[in-house]
Amino acid sequence: MTNLANRVSHEQANHAISCAAHSLVTEGFDVTHEDRNFVRSVLTGERTEAQFHQAIKARFDV
Repeated sequence: MTNLANRVSHEQANHAISCAAHSLVTEGFDVTHEDRNFVRSVLTGERTEAQFHQAIKARFDV
C-alpha cells in the first residue's frame, strides 16, 4: 500500500477538514471527531489511501 503522494501538514489538514466539515454540516451531515481524525490521518500520510477506501467501503457497506 502506498501513502498519498501529496501529504499535508497537520495545520493544513485541520484547515481543510474544518472547511469541509462546515459545508457538510450545513448540508445536514454529521461529522464526528472520529471522522475528522481519520481524514486527518490520511491527509498527513499516517494512513494510506487504500486504507481510507477500505474503511469507507466497510462503514457504508459498499
